[in-house]
Amino acid sequence: MKDLPVYMQTAGKITVLTAITSVMVFVAAFLLNIGAKELTEVRAQSLATTTITVLNTPPQWTVDAQEETESSTTTPTNSGDEIAWVATATDSNAEDYYLLICSTATAPTANTGAEPECDAADTRWAVSPAASSGTQARAATTTVEAAPFAEEQDWFAWICDDVIDARCNAAFRTGSATTASPFNMNSRPTFTVVANDSPAEPGQTINFTTTASDGDTNPTPDTVQLWVCSTNSFIATSGCAAMTLASSTYAASDPSATYTVQIPTPDDAYDAYVFVRDNHNHVASGGVNATNDQITVANALPTVTSGLITLNGGSDLVLTQNAGETTGYTLQYTVVDNNSCQNASAGDEITDYQVSVYRSGIGSTTCNGTATGAYDPNNCYNTGVATTTWNISCTASSTSCTGITDTDQVWDCTFPLWYVADPTDGGATESIFNTEDWRAAVTAVDDNASTSASHTEGSIGQELNGFLYLALDTLAIPYGALEPGNFTPTLEASTTIRSQGNVGIDELLTGESMCTTYTNAVQCPNSSTSTISESEQVFATSSIAYATALGAGNTLSSSTQALLNINVAKPTSTTTQPSGVTYWGINVPISITLAGSYTGENTFFGALSDPTEW
Repeated sequence: MKDLPVYMQTAGKITVLTAITSVMVFVAAFLLNIGAKELTEVRAQSLATTTITVLNTPPQWTVDAQEETESSTTTPTNSGDEIAWVATATDSNAEDYYLLICSTATAPTANTGAEPECDAADTRWAVSPAASSGTQARAATTTVEAAPFAEEQDWFAWICDDVIDARCNAAFRTGSATTASPFNMNSRPTFTVVANDSPAEPGQTINFTTTASDGDTNPTPDTVQLWVCSTNSFIATSGCAAMTLASSTYAASDPSATYTVQIPTPDDAYDAYVFVRDNHNHVASGGVNATNDQITVANALPTVTSGLITLNGGSDLVLTQNAGETTGYTLQYTVVDNNSCQNASAGDEITDYQVSVYRSGIGSTTCNGTATGAYDPNNCYNTGVATTTWNISCTASSTSCTGITDTDQVWDCTFPLWYVADPTDGGATESIFNTEDWRAAVTAVDDNASTSASHTEGSIGQELNGFLYLALDTLAIPYGALEPGNFTPTLEASTTIRSQGNVGIDELLTGESMCTTYTNAVQCPNSSTSTISESEQVFATSSIAYATALGAGNTLSSSTQALLNINVAKPTSTTTQPSGVTYWGINVPISITLAGSYTGENTFFGALSDPTEW
């Protein structure tokens, strides 16, 4: 009782008795069942220890290995890109596992505490990091254009663990459908030579030629394509990141492309980066790929459009300054330049001009913009002479050229014409040049000192109106002294007129009576004794007899203009004018009784003479 737990010592009596009784019953039964045989066997019994080693089981395939992204003949993996395999395995011991990709079906070697290895004669394409049982493993490598990689390679996938007694599953996998072995690697094209045949003007073409090819042949030979970009930026799958200058179709080798220079493009050198890619969007590297094969845009000749030349705003040319220059005539024209109206430095592309204004009968060939000997104030004004001779001024419109994308530049000019410029208005009785008009022609000059191909004449001419202007050089007609009843035997007094316009002239004459009290404001009285009538005066173009002039009807009237065909020629010089002389005579009537100094006033008008007399 001393060996029993304390709670047993304190148990009730009934409980202790019950326990003792049970023990005694068990012992009696045991003794009654023991025989001699059992006693003998108990005396011969000995103990033997049993042992067994439970081996590690390899991981099992749950999801077979596949190429993560298809790598086939139609969609190969470009060299330099990653190729990866994925698979899922489980391990009965819940151990980690590796996905191993080898080049043959020879079984690999699993390693305790380390990743497995392919057979020594094999190439290990890739091995994954340790993956937990039941999760996906991923093995990857980057392809290179060197051994052991080739255009097509077999692969075999294995799964292995790394515990003690590490094992690999005896079954390999090679994928299925399009993500199955083998994988295919696409090598870059080779690109060694590029050239272009610039310079070219806007609107013309520049041809790019190359030496380029691709050695891949599985399942068919690869083809190559040329791209020419404005910047050194190229996206293999889509092309130039910036502006595409040119691109070719795919070719077996040596692709070529053509670039048409845009209108407008300033004359200058421009970047042209060249790229070659194959039909799998793999870009060539090294060689001349991404080389800046600069192009040169040549200077285009400017042009002047005939219909855009406007002389004097479309109005007649009207002279207003006798014996001098009339200023303020205008000329507007438009220059078109395929290099743009703005040059590559943001300056003016068109910088100068050659202009001529002329009578159409002279023509723009004779009266061109540079011929110094062609200048004639009667019919040809051109910029071949100094501005001291013809002061034309032309300026480019500040609002016409809107920038580098604009081809047009409007120019505005002002110029003078001399009073001798030939008239073209009217009919045959008014001008010998009535079938002609005045024209303007323009040659544009660009910032390279290149001129438009022709001296372009405006399609619409303008009339230059006749300008009749008479200058009287003689302000007095002295008849001398005569007694009443006498007349000048011959016409001795004279007056001189000059034509200071652009036509030949005759005279139209009127006169007033003469008396001793005449002023411009106070006329002579109607008196036969103190007034000499204007009709007593006669005139002629030569010093003829008074009676002859009188008989010819050359007498003055105060109300009716008398025509004298003096035939003063049209002026042709800017410094001197042609002139004509009128001769005068008078009769003093016998009725005049008042002696004294008589005065009066005669008026001279110009009249257009017959053009044949000019």
